[in-house]
Amino acid sequence: MHRAAMMIAAALGLATFGAAHATVVTYPDFTDTSGLTMKGDTAAVGSVLRIVPALGSQSGAAYSTTPITLGTNATFSTQFQFRFTNPGGWDPADGITFVLAASPDALGSGGVGLGYGGVPDSFAVEFDTYNNGSADDNSSNHIAIDADGLLGTTAQANVYGNGSCGFPSGGFPVQDDYAVDGCMANGHAWTALITYDGATSLLNVTVTDPDEPGAFHAISDYSIDISGFLGTNTAYVGFTGGTGAGWENEDILDWTFANTATLPAPPPTGVPEPGSLGMLGLGLLGLGMGAWARRRHAAASGV
Repeated sequence: MHRAAMMIAAALGLATFGAAHATVVTYPDFTDTSGLTMKGDTAAVGSVLRIVPALGSQSGAAYSTTPITLGTNATFSTQFQFRFTNPGGWDPADGITFVLAASPDALGSGGVGLGYGGVPDSFAVEFDTYNNGSADDNSSNHIAIDADGLLGTTAQANVYGNGSCGFPSGGFPVQDDYAVDGCMANGHAWTALITYDGATSLLNVTVTDPDEPGAFHAISDYSIDISGFLGTNTAYVGFTGGTGAGWENEDILDWTFANTATLPAPPPTGVPEPGSLGMLGLGLLGLGMGAWARRRHAAASGV
């Protein structure tokens, strides 16, 4: 690897594998945030990346400081753990997005904007814990697709089938208790897996609550042209979040990103410790490359 490329890799936690030059960004935790640019109310707190704290009217973002070259037609995959705690105000709010953007400098609006509203030339997947009425299809526990700084209901899914997760007496209509299993604001360490194959233009999003019996497939084989929104095959990648009249701590516990179409799927039950998740992803990728190399050697030897 060229010396300059090695320096960038060190700053971002990148690893490059084999002839395919798959690039992996991995943060087992956020005790070291080298390689991240933080905006607004985002800060590292201990070992977590706190996108916004549990206070009203917050907006924050964290992007890779260096743009990442995506795979063909914006191919990528990412896995991260998130946790929402200490809800207050009107209801647990508002949620986060995972974002790819053409610039690392854009900070969107808080509240319903999730720190993403108004970010141009971008693509995001939202993890939303607040019911903004028709703008959220009357759901306080959903995942959806956003683009070009506009939040909406594209491919929206109520997580684990429950679109009503708030304070039972905190709003209208009366909602289920946010702390139950399957509600993203319940304080559990959730795992999210997002994959996009530019060759097929198919997006998949899966989340896992460790207290549920299995993963929830929020978006399955959804056809979308992500490269068209970005206008480039490089992107600054990261997270945004926001609060309004309701709030919660919105924390990222660990993060792995690759410019390939697959990563190890999240476990059906239980979640790896933050310190081991990044190493697990790298180890499995390394095993895959080793198996490929052995097959190549066997074919060349006629075995």
